[in-house]
Amino acid sequence: MFVPGRLDPADIARRELRLFLSMADQTGMDEDWAHRSLLVSQDDWRRWLSVLHDAPLPSRPELPLLLRRLGYVTSRLEAHRAASAR
Repeated sequence: MFVPGRLDPADIARRELRLFLSMADQTGMDEDWAHRSLLVSQDDWRRWLSVLHDAPLPSRPELPLLLRRLGYVTSRLEAHRAASAR
């Protein structure tokens, strides 16, 4: 149920997944490396990617853990991209 002023977990997951995928694309990361860098199985990664198409949030890994991993890897990719641009 939507509550005004409250963020929807699925919307947060979609936003962060899109950011990660954009950064991964910019740095040439392939799909295999993407799921490995997030410490998720290929099946779990596919379930998380299905969230982009309005599938329900997977139970593994839990959203907070996946968001921490996405943030960490995305920041490392950004640092790598910035260093490569110099």
